[in-house]
Amino acid sequence: MMADSNCQFEHILWMGGSPCAGKTSIADLLADQYRLVVYHVDEMFDEFHQQVTRTQQPCLYKWTHTSWNDLWRQSKEKLLSEAIECYSEQFEMIVRDLNKRSSKERILVEGNSLLPDRVAELLSKKEGGIWVVPTESFQRERYRARGQWVEEILAECDDPEGAYRNWMERDAAFGQWINERARELNLEVLEVSGQRTLEENAEIIARHFGLI
Repeated sequence: MMADSNCQFEHILWMGGSPCAGKTSIADLLADQYRLVVYHVDEMFDEFHQQVTRTQQPCLYKWTHTSWNDLWRQSKEKLLSEAIECYSEQFEMIVRDLNKRSSKERILVEGNSLLPDRVAELLSKKEGGIWVVPTESFQRERYRARGQWVEEILAECDDPEGAYRNWMERDAAFGQWINERARELNLEVLEVSGQRTLEENAEIIARHFGLI
């Protein structure tokens, strides 16, 4: 257990899930509407990267020292297992960082590293966490529109289309794993298929958190 009591995290709301679900945009909407401080895990990457060591975070160390070309050559199964292990290592870094911050502010933490099993250890009530997962068809339809960085990563690969295929299969498998694991723990899951607007998804999540 990383905390003496989950009570010290009562001021924190957790929004995990898998890539391409709109978590970042939803978090920003909720922050504006309900005066929350948003903790975007992705924005902490550079700071965390500087703290990673081969002994303390072996999987993250390997991940950050592997080229995109070599990474996306791996099987879906290997990619998935490494992603789960890396996110678990990163979650410990997130919690240490949150412990340094004021407990007087309501904080919304969002990111893929919020694995259901790890967050469940810190929840005083299940309404404090939700996992947002895109359907596979929505993920595949929208992923390349996320930004030029997707194409820049693929440009570093010998077989861009093969790399993209493995990437999408990994993310789809991760989304399925998150969905199943959260439900097994009786935690809330919101599936994103494109049938609702971003604002509608944000309202559903706000209601779950008890913000409305």
